[in-house]
Amino acid sequence: MNGRPDLTRSLTLTTATAIVVGSVVGSGIFKKAAGMTEALPSPVLVLGVWLAAAAVTFLGALCASELAAMYPESGGLYAHFRRTLGRFTGFLYGWSVLSVIQSGSIASLAYVFAQYLRFFGGWPDSPAGWDDVGVTLFGTIDLYPLRDVWTKLVAVGCIASVTIVNVLGVRLGFVVQDVFMYLKLAILAGIVAVATFGSGSFAHITDVVVVPEGMTNGSLIGAVTIAMSGAFWAYDGWINVTYVGSELKNPERDLPRSLAIGLGLVAVGYAAVNVAYYYLLPIDDVRSSALVASDALARVLPAAAAIVAAAVVVSTFGATNGTTMSSARVCYAMSRDGLFPRSFGDVHAKRRTPHTALWVLGTWSAVLVFSGTFDQITDMLIFVSWAFYGLLAVAVIVARFRFPDAQRPFRVPGYPWVPIGFALFSAAYVVLSVLENTRNALFGTILVAIGVPFWWIFSRRQINR
Repeated sequence: MNGRPDLTRSLTLTTATAIVVGSVVGSGIFKKAAGMTEALPSPVLVLGVWLAAAAVTFLGALCASELAAMYPESGGLYAHFRRTLGRFTGFLYGWSVLSVIQSGSIASLAYVFAQYLRFFGGWPDSPAGWDDVGVTLFGTIDLYPLRDVWTKLVAVGCIASVTIVNVLGVRLGFVVQDVFMYLKLAILAGIVAVATFGSGSFAHITDVVVVPEGMTNGSLIGAVTIAMSGAFWAYDGWINVTYVGSELKNPERDLPRSLAIGLGLVAVGYAAVNVAYYYLLPIDDVRSSALVASDALARVLPAAAAIVAAAVVVSTFGATNGTTMSSARVCYAMSRDGLFPRSFGDVHAKRRTPHTALWVLGTWSAVLVFSGTFDQITDMLIFVSWAFYGLLAVAVIVARFRFPDAQRPFRVPGYPWVPIGFALFSAAYVVLSVLENTRNALFGTILVAIGVPFWWIFSRRQINR
């Protein structure tokens, strides 16, 4: 475009799979089990939620695979929305990626990275009174930038590090991602292997647990929704590989394969690790544990806390890298389409990296680090993500009608029932999320809505046109 350098096709199936695994496996598998167990009365129910989340996520991946193989472009879902549902929907998704979905994911991953790195670094608590400096807007949005300030500064350092890595070169960023995929799979396998040496009991899982008095069908549905949010957070990030479609050597073949292989590996690993937790710990211990992975492995290894802390540091750093690397491609693609400032679409002449988009994404992610806590950020981004995942299924159906003669190297099996079912589930989940967590849903909605006036500005200026 006007002599500007473009991104190059250099990625293999291995790296695409590494993006899936590396972007998905972050902190959720180490942190969410306790909250999910607190919400639900039975380990069997919790394991069922993990399996259901895997199945639903896989249905979404099938829908994404059809569109990604059909049009393997930079920006992934943004480009598919733009083509099938219109430029406004595409813009709103791309804006959401920058404002909350992926920037929030990067912020929360980096925050957890810093929390666990503190086990080895030991920086002091915030000075007296700093934690109380801030405000709660509309009775909903907590803004306390100095709360845990040193941990937040380390998190910003993590974001800066992965941004620099990906600015320096495409190959360097993807090599890092490949390495961290193998490390993460080794970590999950290691937890399961260690559990086999412990004196646990499968009765922790199979024992009948009495449903708490007063829990109605309605409250059980609410509890499942809360638990499902934790599982969906642990699975989120699978869409990232579609953002780099234009850089894969064989995208028509490798995009669907990478999603299937990557999510399959993660699903097996997650299920096995959760069984290991419950094998080693009774349900009440899981429910009350702040660091369930550490507490579980402590039944076997005296150095469990250090081992798990190191595992989380490795896992979250790799996920931060994968999410940063892939998400910047959305800003790049929107700029090339004239919907973001021209500079966002710059590619370094020698390094072939979207350096400006990387810096913009990294900077805003750092701002979000100071905006709230880990749980607030993850809850608001999951709500927004699933609203757009539902539209992903709708886009598959619309594309079948609008482009009936287009080449489709991969077709969603069970069409149209799979995309219809996924869209209905997504809609129901979003509604339940609003009812159960109105506070953070409102925060995410506000960040998305802020994009509307920017759409008005960019669409009329026709930047890059």
